[in-house]
Amino acid sequence: MHAEPFAEWVPSGHGTGSGRCARAPASGSVRPVGVPRHRTRSAGAADRLRPLSAPLWWDRQRRISAGRAEKREHSTPPGGPNVSGPERRVCSTRAPAHESDSRRESVDENAGFRYEPHSADGRAQTGSTIRTALFCHAAGFTGLVWRSCAVQLSTPLRVVAPDLRGHGGAPPLAEDDDWGVFAEDVLAEAAELGPGPLIGVGHSLGGTALLLAEARRPGTFDLLVCFEPILATHHDPTFAEAAARRRAVFPSRAEALARYASRPPLSLLAPEVLADYVDSGLAPDPDGRMRLRCAPEVEAHLFRTAISCPWRAALPRVTCPTLLLRGGESVVVTRKSLVAACAELPAGQLREIPGMDHLGPLTRPAVFAEVLDGLFADFLKSSDPAAPTNPAPLTPTDHRNA
Repeated sequence: MHAEPFAEWVPSGHGTGSGRCARAPASGSVRPVGVPRHRTRSAGAADRLRPLSAPLWWDRQRRISAGRAEKREHSTPPGGPNVSGPERRVCSTRAPAHESDSRRESVDENAGFRYEPHSADGRAQTGSTIRTALFCHAAGFTGLVWRSCAVQLSTPLRVVAPDLRGHGGAPPLAEDDDWGVFAEDVLAEAAELGPGPLIGVGHSLGGTALLLAEARRPGTFDLLVCFEPILATHHDPTFAEAAARRRAVFPSRAEALARYASRPPLSLLAPEVLADYVDSGLAPDPDGRMRLRCAPEVEAHLFRTAISCPWRAALPRVTCPTLLLRGGESVVVTRKSLVAACAELPAGQLREIPGMDHLGPLTRPAVFAEVLDGLFADFLKSSDPAAPTNPAPLTPTDHRNA
């Protein structure tokens, strides 16, 4: 993998050639691919960016929703665009590539989402070794929202995406729980998966959970890919207040889906991701109405306690190769904050994905899958089943001059 302090991931179709990582200019300025030099924004200007408060971010999402909807390309939802409920759960995610192909997915209300891309003999059609990846979701979501991304990966991975505590079908959060419980959830899931190479992919809260877990039990993961992990440096009550105002109960799933599909930011999710969120993120009340599994007060609690998360102490203990990803359009996580975090990681690198904001893995799952394939191709140098269990580590990045 590249050892530059900053690089942009360029999906195939952007510029020339297939997906690749483009080096940042040696001067430290960042010039997005395809942007003339006179439009280059300096690193200093990027560092002056600050996270928007929740109301401003919400307003920004409303303003860009119309244009984003026209530009975004969505893949066809598994089973067709209108499949939901039990029918959605049993349909095949892809047409078999071969008669022996047993690619399959499973959804368990108490376990999240699992995807098996291998054939009957436990190997990929290419003959390469199957590795396992643990995908961790963002706050308020569920493991199932990773489905669209997982089924579009070209890398032969067994994907496990559990519901973290307080979300989906997982046990509820206790009143005094802090972010450490998510590290416990990750480690428990990793232990159930057994020995062997393990990759961690996390979004927002999920990325933070992976970092905390690896710090607690070094060697659990061979590679971590964390998209905009929450590494709070100051308390901002507006996010908690916005979460607390979320509507908790709906007459039906259909009405919940219709409401979410008409209002940012959830209306910006890829249609199949939004459908999976509604399918797994709500549960029936005794009166037949549907209630959010992650209650608004729980999500608000997570935002309020983010500042107490011990991520600073954790980062130096995360010794496995770690990629911190940031969306090029994000107003939630600044590049400056991730550069600082990377400097604390023994084997950390920072990559930026043009055209994505904080919800990028959910709004553009096909593009995010392509990004992951490119990163995995760099890391997994050989598909030989006799390859070492632990691939060679990445060269640590020196961020002092970033």
